[in-house]
Amino acid sequence: MKKEAMIVVDYQNDFAHPKWSLYVKGWETLFPFINSLMKEVKTKSWIIITSQDWHPENHTSFAATYWLDDYSMKDSELKWPKHCVADTWWADFLDWFDRDLVDRKVLKWFEENLDSFSSFGWIEKETWLNLDEILKSYNAKILHVVWLATEYCDLATILDARKLWYEVVVHTKWISAVNVNPIDWENAIKQMRESWAIILP
Repeated sequence: MKKEAMIVVDYQNDFAHPKWSLYVKGWETLFPFINSLMKEVKTKSWIIITSQDWHPENHTSFAATYWLDDYSMKDSELKWPKHCVADTWWADFLDWFDRDLVDRKVLKWFEENLDSFSSFGWIEKETWLNLDEILKSYNAKILHVVWLATEYCDLATILDARKLWYEVVVHTKWISAVNVNPIDWENAIKQMRESWAIILP
């Protein structure tokens, strides 16, 4: 029987504040159920892993690092508002998140000049193992992806997982998109399908 794991992508304050520029509309419909979902996962003996953006103050992805306006382009890359600065409340998990249910945690983008939307791009700081190494240590073959945001970190994580030959299950009722453009969700789901991820309602 193949072992399974669930990754909760970026369950952080910075994406949940309605007055903040990186607010992900609709996350409120997800949060009442996340702890019960994780408890259900634990009854199945799945592994639960979280990812968090964890940026230094002057991270390369921030527009402010280059004295640019938010969402400016530099060297053909979009530069974001400052967000999820390491060791701040904004980078922390939402208060009602049951951290005791989490087995492992990977931090993303915590080096100044390196960047990755994907949860596979970074490591667990305590062990210096990356997500692929952690999954392999549990012999996990199937990865379930939930939380935020569909067209950015979810999509990148899913595409990397498929490149690494994990079976991927996407629970669309447990993810939400920023939708800067109205078709962003649709395009992201299309790319997931094309990578042969399993898309569930």
